[in-house]
Amino acid sequence: MPGDGDALWLHEFIPYKLAVVANRLSQSIGALFEERFGIQIPEWRILMALHAHGPTAPNEVVEHTSMDKARVSRAQRRLVELDLVAVSEDPRDRRRLVLFLTKKGTALCRSIIPEVRQMEAWFLDVLDARDRETLDRVLTRLFERSQELRETDGLPPVPGEVHGRTG
Repeated sequence: MPGDGDALWLHEFIPYKLAVVANRLSQSIGALFEERFGIQIPEWRILMALHAHGPTAPNEVVEHTSMDKARVSRAQRRLVELDLVAVSEDPRDRRRLVLFLTKKGTALCRSIIPEVRQMEAWFLDVLDARDRETLDRVLTRLFERSQELRETDGLPPVPGEVHGRTG
């Protein structure tokens, strides 16, 4: 039997808890998208990125959605097939392609947003307003920290070389 310091109890490990909560919520949202709207989560992410940012180059969609190029490419093709997204030359730089929402895509976004806001409200309803603000602040800081992992091929800096903020 390992000593107390050697054991790792998953239910006490914050990355595990974050992953489980994110997976459960993602599966629930994914079921909503597939059943009600006929799209999957990668497609939803692209739609929301285009809805928020307007016409966007595929490489920028990769950045906005935190998805890899292959997944963006597959989802983009399906969105084009569904007539939710179109592709055209960037009027400012003809060498560059941009994705943009079609009228059908814009209408779908307007239908989806209230549904996901309602699901978000239900999920966060177990927290009071102060806890929600704290959660948002903490998740923003963790999101920013996770960006550092993207810059280091997914590996945190070597202990003793940590230069991030503390506290």
